[in-house]
Amino acid sequence: MKDTCRQIAPQLAALDEDRASQVADPQLARHLAECGPCRRSLQIQRAMHGLLRARSNSLQPHAPESLKTRVTHEIEASAAARRQWAPWRAAMAAAAIVGLLGAMTYGITSLSPKVLAAQLTLDHIKCARLVPPRAAVDASTETREWAQRHASALRLPASASTRPAALTGVRRCLYGHGLVAHLLYEVDGKTVSVFVMPRPEHPVAAAPSHHQFFGQQVEVWGNAAQSYAVIGDVPTATLTSMAEAFRAVAN
Repeated sequence: MKDTCRQIAPQLAALDEDRASQVADPQLARHLAECGPCRRSLQIQRAMHGLLRARSNSLQPHAPESLKTRVTHEIEASAAARRQWAPWRAAMAAAAIVGLLGAMTYGITSLSPKVLAAQLTLDHIKCARLVPPRAAVDASTETREWAQRHASALRLPASASTRPAALTGVRRCLYGHGLVAHLLYEVDGKTVSVFVMPRPEHPVAAAPSHHQFFGQQVEVWGNAAQSYAVIGDVPTATLTSMAEAFRAVAN
């Protein structure tokens, strides 16, 4: 909207809607003749006033009960949705605090698999909630494209779990010490994340360590070249089978 349009907006509202073709102020009339948006605004206001006059006898002084019922229902539904999200908000806030502390103290993440697991759980929860669901993608295609884009190898098992596990995406996430590969799987209708990180930046132990944060199971381990984390709200056996599949293909 131009400055001139803003200046004459109060004048448009004050125009007598009965004078559909007469605008007394020459400057205002000239502007309306040249400005299509303002001319349409005046037409809409006059049409609205005319409709109100035509329906004046049927207008009710109070809102109908049906409207009150509908508004009440919407308020209750909104409140229920907020209550449903409350545990997740608390979990996200707690994980954010852990992530902030980890970022402020470079090296704690590298020395503690537990802190690393907590920070990656935050990223997993965020992506599971915010990334739209996708159809399964081809693992060989994704690894080839990853190598072309990022000049690094990414090995994915042909079968990631004893349960049906569908690869739905490969993301490159900015995290902590730099960029990591974030693989998204769907297992029994739930999202499971696999993070692959350069081992010099995340030198966790070779022996798997198990953790649980915010209702998510986590397994973290490393090999000579890379560190891994598998995270998801799935049974421990399912998570472990996925971790074993990645250990087998990485060795």
